[in-house]
Amino acid sequence: MKHFAILALSALCLAACTAQSETETEEKKDGLIQVPMPMAEGYVDFDSLYVIERVVVPEVTEHSVVKNPHRAFWVAEDSVLVVFSKGNQQISVFAADGKFLNNVGEHGSGDGEYSEVSDIVVNRRKVYVFDNAAQKMLVYGLDGQLLNTIDSKFSFRSFAKADNGFWLYACHRSNNEGGFALIHADESLQDTIACYFPQHPDFVNVEHRTNFVIHSDKAYFFWPTSNVIYLLKGNDVTPYATVDFGKNTPNYAFLARQEKLNSYETYMEDGKYYRFRNVHICGDFVTLVYRRYAVSDVVQTNFAYYNRKSGHCVASPLKYASVNRLLARSYNIGESDDFIIMQANVAHDDAVKKYVLESYGIQIPENANPLFILGKPVLK
Repeated sequence: MKHFAILALSALCLAACTAQSETETEEKKDGLIQVPMPMAEGYVDFDSLYVIERVVVPEVTEHSVVKNPHRAFWVAEDSVLVVFSKGNQQISVFAADGKFLNNVGEHGSGDGEYSEVSDIVVNRRKVYVFDNAAQKMLVYGLDGQLLNTIDSKFSFRSFAKADNGFWLYACHRSNNEGGFALIHADESLQDTIACYFPQHPDFVNVEHRTNFVIHSDKAYFFWPTSNVIYLLKGNDVTPYATVDFGKNTPNYAFLARQEKLNSYETYMEDGKYYRFRNVHICGDFVTLVYRRYAVSDVVQTNFAYYNRKSGHCVASPLKYASVNRLLARSYNIGESDDFIIMQANVAHDDAVKKYVLESYGIQIPENANPLFILGKPVLK
């Protein structure tokens, strides 16, 4: 049965709530992340954030070239890495030692093929692939075999698997007149179970990356014009953490009441307010990338790393590793229940290749695929 979930500001800060002024921010929740203002030339030492547990160097074959990797998933039950390469619209599965096992589906326009993948999710040993051009969800096994095809009424940017359907972000106006940032769709992708965070449907909230953090039994959701990260578990949407950027914090409740697109653009692109670029979560460890914009140009990109249990947060526009050269070249691309997944392009960096050989006993070949690193968060 379709219904629209309109919850109180103290729970979900929906647009129906009233804000006193543009400068107010959402009511503080448990798990408040007070992001310190980073110094212009500050650094975050990655050696203090992660311990590397595994390095996967994906084998290069004619069928397994990784170009512009967009998503990576570690499947612990099978000890395999699933990588979605947006550059060549390819989904590949690699063993823990990097051996290429198989591709998942195939790029094309035939049955069981995908032509324009907007996002993928690995859940319970199944690979869910949304083809935005064909408006269909393809479901595969880890062996690459097609299990199911679901024609979708919705066109969307990114998604997560729910227990009884799908969580969808950035649905097109043709099937989202309420402008909802988050839609809970049924298993057939034909009807809505609940809708959250309404705003004017012309306000397109799209950073061109996924807006979901995926774990085995839950997911997290974030979007650029809110400073709250939400936990999605079962059928429930609950605040997980509120990010306090001080005077640079966007006010979703104010934005949701705007009726003109230029009001939205003026507010979000005046070089003042931060937007989430991406979020990754592992246990109590949260990592954020956030930006300010001025007329669609990036003014500043910052990194923040937070331990939800201790409340400790560090932030910086720059990062480095004082000892581990591989960490210095890495950036976050995914997560599992136990690890943050990082990627590093080192094929043409002889110093890093030497470091990897000496530290991990891994010989990196010429023209290698990007490396993938499973890091255990250690921020106190």
